Amino acid sequence: MTCSLFLVIHASGCVSFGKGVAEAVLSVQGKKEDTRKCYIRGRAFEGLEAKLKWQEQLSQAGKNDRPVIKVLVVHGIGSHQPGYSTRLAENLAQALSLNRVQETIKEITITHPKYPTQELGLLRLIRYMNADESREIIFAELTWDSIIAKEKQAILFDNSGEYSFRRAPFNNIMKVFVNDTIPDVMMFNGTSRQKIHISVGQSLCWLMSNSWNSLKTKTTQFCDGTAPTSLDRLDDEFVFITHSLGSRITVDALQWIASIVSDTTQLEAALAENLQFSQSTTAISLQTNIMKNFLEKKRLLQQKEFTVFMLSNQLPLLQMGQLKPGVTGRIADICSPNATHAAEKLFSKTHLIAFSDPNDLFSYALPPSFIDEYVDSRLCPTLTNTILNVISITDIFVGQFANPFTAHTEYDNDPRVIGLIAKGIGHREIDPEVAERCTWLESVPDGQ
Repeated sequence: MTCSLFLVIHASGCVSFGKGVAEAVLSVQGKKEDTRKCYIRGRAFEGLEAKLKWQEQLSQAGKNDRPVIKVLVVHGIGSHQPGYSTRLAENLAQALSLNRVQETIKEITITHPKYPTQELGLLRLIRYMNADESREIIFAELTWDSIIAKEKQAILFDNSGEYSFRRAPFNNIMKVFVNDTIPDVMMFNGTSRQKIHISVGQSLCWLMSNSWNSLKTKTTQFCDGTAPTSLDRLDDEFVFITHSLGSRITVDALQWIASIVSDTTQLEAALAENLQFSQSTTAISLQTNIMKNFLEKKRLLQQKEFTVFMLSNQLPLLQMGQLKPGVTGRIADICSPNATHAAEKLFSKTHLIAFSDPNDLFSYALPPSFIDEYVDSRLCPTLTNTILNVISITDIFVGQFANPFTAHTEYDNDPRVIGLIAKGIGHREIDPEVAERCTWLESVPDGQ
């Protein structure tokens, strides 16, 4: 029973539980000198700093339509209030010398015609910049748990005084925590999966289609990715930061997009049929333009690189019981410099950076074989594992102990994690904390 309980507590909504209850009940003494380990193995990757430097150079050269770095944050399970990622955003802003923030916060309530009566999350955008605005990041925080909030109310009765007073205090807090988090996993694996995927896909559509100035302060609207004016910001840079279940959601959403964009058969057939029976020159011209626009946007996407920083990565755990993507085991055929099927790729490259703490019971490193077997080859994925202690090991009366709950929630406050997201690894200008306290072992693909 204890084992089962720990297996289900793999949420990103466990900050208050980890800091409040576990630290209070599990008294720790004799804190040691900070000897936390940090081991990095995998491909080299750039952080946000390299993208900002390129942006800054274009600004100094007088380029008005410079690319903007857009960071999309996707949370895991548990209840989240808008603003949940503020600590992460401000830690990154400080590391990147972005000391100004736009006073206005822009909010998009996500909708979709397939679910006309339901809101599919809230996208909250904040603009950080430096003094002369030559550096700029749009920090976009997606809160998707409203999708499942109504269904979760079915078990809220269990948190009421009618039932809670019958439990021991600690057990009651554990039960409230389980009631708040476990339904999210069950519903993501059930009826809510597509809605959550749409929420991420719509978030990307908004980021790829709009500049900061073109967005309204508050709007409730559908982003139509097939519209002629959509996806006009593909020159911008896009980065994901996910936590816990958010890693599964984001990679699944990218694979879902890959399957849609890669399959032009249905679109071509529909257009051909309409052209055959249409007598309108205007209709023929419009449909032809739709196809041309679609193929051009697909070509631009094939040139894009995405980076996904997965804090408390859970891809292996949450792959269990799921079908494999449609295209696997073909990374070399699709993505290598001499690829024989390069036309099939969706992105130029997708960097997967998996963060895990050995004392976080709910995080996992990724073996390279996982990427080949369980990630869609059309994403052209690369892998870097970062295995580090985000909290210290302490001495208690039974021996050494590291709080697993705090280990699960403190990634966004660890200077090495922030340093890696900000400045990457495998080049000269890495973060000093990373250079001093992390061991780096670069992996290279076959043939190099």
